[in-house]
Amino acid sequence: MLSNAYAAVYFTCADDGIGRFDRSMLSQQDLMELFIFCLNEPEKICGSRDDPDDVCEWEGVTCNADGEVEKFEWTEKYEDGTGTLGFEFLPCSMTTVWMFMNALSGTIHLADLPGKIEVVYLCDNQLTGSLDLDKLPATVRELDLSGSKFTGEISLEKLSKCLKYLALSNNQLSGTIFLTSLPPALDYLYLDNNNFQGSLDFTRLPKSIHQITVHENRFSGTIDLGNLPKSMTFVNVTNNALSGTVRVPRGLRAFLDGND
Repeated sequence: MLSNAYAAVYFTCADDGIGRFDRSMLSQQDLMELFIFCLNEPEKICGSRDDPDDVCEWEGVTCNADGEVEKFEWTEKYEDGTGTLGFEFLPCSMTTVWMFMNALSGTIHLADLPGKIEVVYLCDNQLTGSLDLDKLPATVRELDLSGSKFTGEISLEKLSKCLKYLALSNNQLSGTIFLTSLPPALDYLYLDNNNFQGSLDFTRLPKSIHQITVHENRFSGTIDLGNLPKSMTFVNVTNNALSGTVRVPRGLRAFLDGND
């Protein structure tokens, strides 16, 4: 069980040279206790705050055959789902985090996600701060950070090569975006309901892409939908400041209303 001397444990395990927490110096039991103790009513997850059950027996935790924590699910708590997220406390073996439809707050640091992480769903929370997508672990395949209060600019040019699903809708993100260097495996990209601006280049999208939503932003200029990948089935650019005439390819569901 984790020592009550939380601060002492944290600073003992930190690398003084770079100021980063070293998760390898704690057991997965201790790490997960540190992680959930930042959430509302952790005893509903671990059984007892003073004497937690074995982590593989916790509510929402899935372990593999070797007893390593692989998945944590804490969803749909709504206003009762308060707390903050310390990704540095997730065990190295963690591959999936589902914590959507809660009231989580504070900032997150994507660089602190464990090196084996593949799926992160944090949609519909109250998270704030900026997003450094360049620091995502190379293993990430699905990332949903929609429906929070993230701000600032983002870069889509150095995303994980195996990323298939990226949802950043309904935040307060801003700046320009470049769609010409997206991951080759990307299937779905959702950027709608933000404050993005600038032009949109749809001529060099990944061959795997199926859907893109960029509606309810401030994009301007003309768009060319004539060279979309054959896999593309859906695009929504409504309610921007786009102009010109657009030829819609056969078989594509394109929503273009609310532009110049």
